Amino acid sequence: TNVCAEPGDSGGALYDGTKALGITSGGSGNCSVGGTTFYQPVPEALTKYKVTLS
Repeated sequence: TNVCAEPGDSGGALYDGTKALGITSGGSGNCSVGGTTFYQPVPEALTKYKVTLS
């Protein structure tokens, strides 16, 4: 992904149009100079908590 997260973005939705991709879980750097963003993929989170998206 080319998404850029900054402090405070953790827990935010990561999506492409109407498709849920993940949950932002932090990163390093800043959007002005680059960095790395981490996210929890949606399928893993759904399986873990035994829930579905609708």
